[in-house]
Amino acid sequence: MKSPFAPPLFANVIAEPIGDRCCSLANRWPTARWMLAFVWLTIGCAAMVSADESNEESFDFFEARIRPVLIEHCYECHAEDSEDLGGSLRLDVKEGWEVGGDSGPAIRPGDPAASELMAAIRYESSEMPPSGKLPDHVVRDFEKWIRDGAADPRLMDEEEQLTSSQPKSFDWEQARKFWAFQPPRSSESPVAFDSDSAIDAYLQRRLDAEGLTATPIASPSVRLRRLAFDLTGLPPDPETLREFQADPSDAHWRRLVDRYLASTQFAEHWARHWMDVARYADSNGSDFNATHHDAWRYRDYLVRSFADDMPIDRMIREQIAGDLMPASSDEDRRDKLVATTFLMIGTKMLSERNKTKLRMDVVDEQLDTVGRAFLGMTFGCARCHDHKFDPITTRDYYAMAGIFRSTRTLHGESQQYVSTWKKTPLPISKKHKESIRAHEQSLQGLEQEIKAVESELKVLAEKTELEGITIDDVDAVREGHWVESTYKSGFVGKGYVHDENRNKGEASIRFAAVLPNAGRYELRVHYNSSGNRASNLPVTVQLNDETHDLVLSQTVPPTTGTYSVLKEFECEAETQSQVTLSNRGTDGYVIADAVQWVQVDGEKDQGESDAAIEQTIAMRTTLTQTLKQLKSQRADWVANAPPPVPTAMALADLPSDEQEDCPIHIRGEVSNLGDIVPRGIPQVFSESTTAFEPLEG
Repeated sequence: MKSPFAPPLFANVIAEPIGDRCCSLANRWPTARWMLAFVWLTIGCAAMVSADESNEESFDFFEARIRPVLIEHCYECHAEDSEDLGGSLRLDVKEGWEVGGDSGPAIRPGDPAASELMAAIRYESSEMPPSGKLPDHVVRDFEKWIRDGAADPRLMDEEEQLTSSQPKSFDWEQARKFWAFQPPRSSESPVAFDSDSAIDAYLQRRLDAEGLTATPIASPSVRLRRLAFDLTGLPPDPETLREFQADPSDAHWRRLVDRYLASTQFAEHWARHWMDVARYADSNGSDFNATHHDAWRYRDYLVRSFADDMPIDRMIREQIAGDLMPASSDEDRRDKLVATTFLMIGTKMLSERNKTKLRMDVVDEQLDTVGRAFLGMTFGCARCHDHKFDPITTRDYYAMAGIFRSTRTLHGESQQYVSTWKKTPLPISKKHKESIRAHEQSLQGLEQEIKAVESELKVLAEKTELEGITIDDVDAVREGHWVESTYKSGFVGKGYVHDENRNKGEASIRFAAVLPNAGRYELRVHYNSSGNRASNLPVTVQLNDETHDLVLSQTVPPTTGTYSVLKEFECEAETQSQVTLSNRGTDGYVIADAVQWVQVDGEKDQGESDAAIEQTIAMRTTLTQTLKQLKSQRADWVANAPPPVPTAMALADLPSDEQEDCPIHIRGEVSNLGDIVPRGIPQVFSESTTAFEPLEG
């Protein structure tokens, strides 16, 4: 047999072999029995001393390294005197972590990896303590403590009793007897139910039972004010008040009731009451106050529903599942889609970066709203634990959560990390569809024409490498204020610049080039003319060490194409040239497009070259004008477009391959998953199965 005091290693390796042999020896010699007793006594005492020393050492480690951390960071929420025992878990006694809380035992001695407490302080499941992660050396201390057996000297008093907080079963039969879970039943009316006094008869019977007397009927003016405020939220107009004071008969009263019930004000007033229940708002609020652009459609749906006297059961079904209900017309389909905005609106943490958590937060907000609005119950409590008062279990919660988690509410992002709502197109008429299609086709045709002209202009720009040496404004050196423009067609390159007719004397632009060959060169300045241009533009020409001051009038159209020839110059080979345009002293807009040096001596037929250039420039001018007209036409088409397809904040089921049952999230944590629960309704509502049957196909 094994020594009850020996540690496992000692028992396995030493005790069994020695025990076998000693027993055999004892059978032979009586003296050996005393020897055997002595050996066992020696071994047992040594083991006892070793165990006591080990326990003392473990307890010392706990007292020095573990208990102070528990007191400082855990007792506030996990001790007997905590105001609200977090997760039903106590950490102020050993039995507390042994029995555990909502998730079962918090520590598995010898196995840190399987211990919920380690997962929490490592921030792998829940994040404990919530004020901030413990230092790494403290986490290592807890890991060592648990690995070494989680020695804990803190024991409960004998009279105390700690029971498991694991979910206990409800008495469903008893729960279903509560009046709120009973189907409504007809009651016998004291008078004919179609009588005008049927409700009064119920009230009178109860008053009689309590020995009470009804308050005398109010005066006509008070009664009318109460009626008007109750039904419309507004006081009666003076004329109506005077008429009723003159004739406070029952017939007149009934006419007024019918009139108020049929009024727009009645529908608006009571729709507004429902909007409070539905947490209606035109923006999200919270972390990112995004606008609910289509929420107004839901507001109008509610007003129409009250105005049309829609049955309340139909109204409820449409708001929860209108997108899944059959529709009799496009208008009916629009209303049913818009009705589901009920589940879309409401404050949501749109900038939550953990999208798994955001998804469950949205589900929680929807479930809680459905419970409060339609059942007067707080389902949200069961996200983390069985409901404390109502017969709603955590399994019930996640059975319903699976339904809403298989539904698309948020889709895409309005900007990085900020989720946005799914926009659902609403049905439109055939005529509207055709007008949108025709407009899109026409617009597409214009876009193609614009691209074709832009492509031709690009080819011309590449082909019209002007002869000689051309320096465009993009290659020039600017000083001061210049504005880029393409407003006036017929320019060189991508555009031109102008001085905006201001800051005179501060702006200049310098076109530099090397003239490689000796000979006579023609200086051409490219610009566009107008009556508001400068008539006295100073042009400074620097050729090596020579300086020439010239003046150009840009009120006069260019003499050839887009340029005028300022002067001809005799130049040496490798002449360094600089042409500077300045707005110093100018009397209008200064235009700077390009400067061109063309060698004019030699055998080249200059006239033919100039004609080709002029032809190319003319083509560019025509195409530029055409492009301008096409873009103007496109702007008109866009401005006069038919109304776009309307959209609503409406739900939609996820694709079938993305729909799934939801696992229980232990303590509501998205990273701490438990059993998967089939989608269904709370158990208290059904005596048979509450899970939904899967749809075929």
